[in-house]
Amino acid sequence: MTRRTWIVAVAAVVAGLVIWFAATAFAQGGASGSAKPARTIAVSSTATVKAHPDEAVVDLGVHSESADSTEAFARNAKEMQAVLDALKTAGIADTDIQTTNVSLQQRVANRGKPNEQHVFVASNAVQVTIHDLSSVGSVIDAAVKAGADSVNDIEFQLANPNTIRTDALSQAVAGARTKADALARAAGAQVVRVVTINEQNYRAPVYRAPFAEAALGAGVPPTPVVPPGSLQVSETVSVVWEIA
Repeated sequence: MTRRTWIVAVAAVVAGLVIWFAATAFAQGGASGSAKPARTIAVSSTATVKAHPDEAVVDLGVHSESADSTEAFARNAKEMQAVLDALKTAGIADTDIQTTNVSLQQRVANRGKPNEQHVFVASNAVQVTIHDLSSVGSVIDAAVKAGADSVNDIEFQLANPNTIRTDALSQAVAGARTKADALARAAGAQVVRVVTINEQNYRAPVYRAPFAEAALGAGVPPTPVVPPGSLQVSETVSVVWEIA
């Protein structure tokens, strides 16, 4: 075999290998491409489910002042203990009382003047969960009479929101399937299976009832707290369906 003949033979082999690799890659690409659904329908659906709230959450605070930091803390601890005792007397369990803040701040009055004064303010706050909604007003009243000097807005919520959330999700997906079936029939096709499904933003159902904190300093009993008739959960899903 001459050198020229050998070079031609090698070139032919290389060309054959290149063609084989190209054909293999094309076949694999075609196979992976065929795995994707050829036709799809994308729909979204929203479902809303209502439920009665079964617990209320309220933040109560006590603030104590003194020129001495140690005394401010001690006074604050004593005043907060009186509030805790009142809450327990009102039927609140220890597990439903959570400390959310303990702090000490220094306040300066008449800064830079001969009568400059330094006052320490000790603060203590707790979050209280009330399961008997008919007693919300009386519980707050008891805490205020015992020394609580701050009450945040009251939140009515569900003890187990996942149950109503799951119900809303199921209804939303069922609604998406109904839409997909209607679109597919109109196009002379039928729904085969789910390709992708996505849940959009979700917020836990909470109703905030304003509380007239200005009444605390006036010694006026809190206005009776009326819980909302129901809370609602809305869930929206986006679903892509394969059709044939």
